[in-house]
Amino acid sequence: MTRKRIYYETAGQGPAVLFIHPPGMGHITFRRQKEELSRSFKVIAMDLRGNGRSSLYNSRPLTMETIAEDMISVLDHARVKQAYICGYSNGGSMVLEAAINYPDRVKGVILLGGFPEVNSFLLRNEFKLGIWAAENKWMGLLAGALAGAHEWKSLKNMWQLASYVKRTPPEVLEEYYRIGLEYKATDRLGKIQCPMLLVYGQRADYLHHYRKLFARKLRAPLDMILVGNVAHQTPTRKGSAINKIVKDFIVKHEAAPTLH
Repeated sequence: MTRKRIYYETAGQGPAVLFIHPPGMGHITFRRQKEELSRSFKVIAMDLRGNGRSSLYNSRPLTMETIAEDMISVLDHARVKQAYICGYSNGGSMVLEAAINYPDRVKGVILLGGFPEVNSFLLRNEFKLGIWAAENKWMGLLAGALAGAHEWKSLKNMWQLASYVKRTPPEVLEEYYRIGLEYKATDRLGKIQCPMLLVYGQRADYLHHYRKLFARKLRAPLDMILVGNVAHQTPTRKGSAINKIVKDFIVKHEAAPTLH
């Protein structure tokens, strides 16, 4: 996408699903989803502004609202009227903002390890550690940690992901982490009109309390799934399981009658 210099890739045909990565990791986070799910759906994977191959193309402040606008711009450019949007980790917070602000464009929300606010000790300190590393411009350390946690079974994939993380300027990554740390959508979850799917790794205990929070605040239909034998890194470590879960969710809601 050249007008706004947001990079994205598409593959396949059918109902559209847009994937949103956590800060720094880029669209290649979802290589397994693109390969398999594109057999059934139109898969769109983008790089957030300032990440990967996307640039900070104007002087507007970086906010969740701006990021949500970018998602809609990608859908517009890809000629997609409505899409399911899947966000991983902090990418899920960005998806929530899009669903709240653009209910007519979002058919369903899929959160992989998602959260509407940072309210746990471990998660808060993960963000603070990322801010500290970015402040000190230790991008090699950050890139290695992220790549090793997600792609440890493949040296090629690990190297590609580490290289991709390093594309993001440290000051941009720091700003993303600060925005994610401060973001709160909990009291606005009731505005989301589309169905939602929550997926957490069984070993990501520090995120499991968010299931009750979503169930309490959300008015739209909600499904929740725990994926066994994995912590937080579900799209890379449990790619096939995630693909089946995402496919089943979309097929279910595509088959459901629409109320007018």
